[in-house]
Amino acid sequence: MAEILLEADNVGLTYHQPTGETLAVDNITFSINRGEFLSIVGPSGCGKTSILSMIAGLMEPSHGKIILHSNHRPGYMLQRDHLLDWRTVEGNVLLGLQVKRILDDNTRAFALSLLDTYGLSDFTKSYPRQLSGGMRQKVALIRTLACSPELLLLDEPFSALDYQTRLKACDEMYGIIRNEGKTAILVTHDISEAISMSDRILVFSSRPARIKAEHQITLSAGNTPLERRNSPEFKDYFDIIWKEIDHEH
Repeated sequence: MAEILLEADNVGLTYHQPTGETLAVDNITFSINRGEFLSIVGPSGCGKTSILSMIAGLMEPSHGKIILHSNHRPGYMLQRDHLLDWRTVEGNVLLGLQVKRILDDNTRAFALSLLDTYGLSDFTKSYPRQLSGGMRQKVALIRTLACSPELLLLDEPFSALDYQTRLKACDEMYGIIRNEGKTAILVTHDISEAISMSDRILVFSSRPARIKAEHQITLSAGNTPLERRNSPEFKDYFDIIWKEIDHEH
């Protein structure tokens, strides 16, 4: 039986401003199982990132609750890699461990083993400016994984990359997440990206965000996101989700 890692129960969020209150998220309820890859899509500004912020503990829900069945805080990857230009790849990967004051011989060895496993051991002494956009995102992911989160929160992690680099980075990062046995929630505007990576997709309505639809994704071809795009079912999922989002405008 699947084990639930995260539960969002009737979660709502209201922004309080001098001009009044804005309801951003309304009665969102869902759960995610360990090892599952869940994507959230919806119109721009609908509240997708607000959900991630609440799951990460950066914001408190105005009502409802989020329950994380884990001893570790989620790992959060933002749109930009936020690598520090003056630190080497190794220095950037160790940063989270230093901030959390858990850097020791064991955690250092684990972080460096991730760099080695995923083809970056030759770049440990390089600086971010010497890396491609895709490699920078890979370093950012390994920095997140070094702190051993069970749940990864991915907020448009490929949006700053050109299309070809984006496809390759998507494949590589998907492979790392699956190989490490992590649970992931991806927020993206890219429907194709969501379908190619996900076990399940939630479609949000325009603000205030509500769950408009939910799709269990079953693709018959391929093991990587790029290969999965060639599945005969891919276009059907795309057309349905596109119409669900487009009707919000």
